[in-house]
Amino acid sequence: MTSTMPNDNTALAERLFKTHLAMFTSSGMTQADYGSLFTEDAVQEYPYAPAPFSKLLQGRDVIAAYITNVIHSATQWNFTDLTFSATSNPDIVFVEFKGSALVTATGKIYCQIYIGRITLEGEQIKHYREYWNPSWILDAFVA
Repeated sequence: MTSTMPNDNTALAERLFKTHLAMFTSSGMTQADYGSLFTEDAVQEYPYAPAPFSKLLQGRDVIAAYITNVIHSATQWNFTDLTFSATSNPDIVFVEFKGSALVTATGKIYCQIYIGRITLEGEQIKHYREYWNPSWILDAFVA
């Protein structure tokens, strides 16, 4: 087993990711502000996303528009227990966290445990892959 030490990119990934989450919890962040966290050709993946949710988003503008729609589908977004882990590749950082929200359409509480893989390029996110339980999202968001 290889031990990895946090590096400057771990701190950068943590700052960028916390800013990403601020899009959900702060009314002051614009779609353009959010988009600036990502490279122009960035990719977001949600491998376990069931229909009608997207599995793959390509491009900064597409990502920003999609996340804006997600944000407006619920209120009272809350994220806790964030843990960042460095890897042997200084451009890749993992994050584990919990999230919850009140879903507008169903009135249900959404709770989730997430694991994300953040890949950096320069000072931005180039690729983000997020894993979560699809049945929990269906239970809360689909009436």
